[in-house]
Amino acid sequence: MQPKSFINKWSDWKKDLNSIPTQAEIGNLQVYYPHYTSPPRQIFHGTWGYFAYLFLKPLLQDLYVRNHFDIIHAHYATPSGTIALLAREWMKIPVALSIHGSDLTYTVKQKPIGEQVVRKTLERVDAIFANSTKTAQQILNYDVKSNKVHIVRLGADAEFPVKMSDTNDGKRKIQILSVGYLETRKGYRYLLQALGKLASLGYEFDYIIVGDGEQETALRNLARSLQIDQSVHFMGYKTHEKVWDYYSKCDIFVLPSWDEAFGLVYIEALSLAKPVIGCEGEGGPEDLKSLGDCIELVKPRDVDSIFTALKKLIDHPERRKEMGKNGQKIVLEQYSWEHTASTTIELYKGIIDAYKTT
Repeated sequence: MQPKSFINKWSDWKKDLNSIPTQAEIGNLQVYYPHYTSPPRQIFHGTWGYFAYLFLKPLLQDLYVRNHFDIIHAHYATPSGTIALLAREWMKIPVALSIHGSDLTYTVKQKPIGEQVVRKTLERVDAIFANSTKTAQQILNYDVKSNKVHIVRLGADAEFPVKMSDTNDGKRKIQILSVGYLETRKGYRYLLQALGKLASLGYEFDYIIVGDGEQETALRNLARSLQIDQSVHFMGYKTHEKVWDYYSKCDIFVLPSWDEAFGLVYIEALSLAKPVIGCEGEGGPEDLKSLGDCIELVKPRDVDSIFTALKKLIDHPERRKEMGKNGQKIVLEQYSWEHTASTTIELYKGIIDAYKTT
């Protein structure tokens, strides 16, 4: 039985691998998906870039001959940052690195070698883009020069028409939405307990959860024990395009997660003028709060704090409307992809010019 099991697993792996295209075209942009072999993630994730580079170097050389790039932009310190720095040795162009969060919340804590690789990458790249003030501060904690770190906000424009639902006039149940993986750090357990308290006071609501994950069974059981399972709806994984339909229909978006580098879901909800609830001390929520009154900040892992914030928004529809209006304005001015693109291009120009003078 064992040999057959191994053969089946090998066959499934080959099938999955072959289903990944080697290249594609998105709009007018040519995209390549090079395959590479790496050792087990649990032990060697920090070193993946060195293994990947062996497979990617011929493709990079061919692309460079045809395009003569001016800058390399890598996302995540490893493996992409490692690959970019190795390619810089012969391309002789600067490297910009985007840090999205997991490098500093996962990779550096996984194994000592991971921390060493991330630290060395942060030190050697020419510029670093952080997605929030919190992420920027975490980068500076690794003795990175402050003039090398730039905050580049992410975007949240829907690439297709979104049909908006009517404003809740109190004649239907309040619809509360969360979008994210069903994992501990997203805070679903505390949110469900807060909803249980609301239900015990006679509040009626529909709580929609879009996403899947290992915590689903536990969360279903918790909802049942709190006697709110008829009001909690697990929708499972949805494509990004379909998620926008859920944003448009909700009255309140809430995700009380921690260890969140940014949280793109907050600004996606705000872009449709929905009030949001997030945790204090986290990158995205704190930056949004600093820009205007569009988000309620709650304490991480605190049922009473979440309960109070939800009750306030449910009880005051005008407050919800005002927050949503403020948030939509902030997103249009600070978090559109157009704004992100123009900021990035200006930074590219400065990085390239600085590299030429060194």
